[in-house]
Amino acid sequence: MSDNWIELVPEHPRFIPDAANQRQARERLAEIAPTADEIEIKVSERVVFFNCGSNFGRICCPSCGADIPFEWWQDRMDEDYEDGFKVAAYTAPCCGKESTLNDLDYEWPQGFGRFAIDVMNPKISKLDEKFKRELELILGTKLRVICRHL
Repeated sequence: MSDNWIELVPEHPRFIPDAANQRQARERLAEIAPTADEIEIKVSERVVFFNCGSNFGRICCPSCGADIPFEWWQDRMDEDYEDGFKVAAYTAPCCGKESTLNDLDYEWPQGFGRFAIDVMNPKISKLDEKFKRELELILGTKLRVICRHL
């Protein structure tokens, strides 16, 4: 059996909303996806990588749109990790522009952060844009929606 998650991660990797806003967002998600298996708030002392699981496709440069080789990306992931991710800027192999790993264009979004809300098996096909905007207002930050499949 496979599982699916909708994971909401702030665009800024170090942002953590206050506890009251976290609870309000969790309650709103419970209304949006009332038959979800679980809704979990995650807060970490360090920046972690939130991936899309088997949905992972390709990685593109946000400056020129070229494909980023997986090997280059993996080397930067290894280099960036030091008891949590630094989310440092790296020179892209295609056009020489600097970008963080968080700012790369992932086919099926992925991201880095210290905070996330996970909705396991939400039984909705996707998070409607109006609900995303509502949750952004509650949490006080722009969000990245990650659809993970395992």
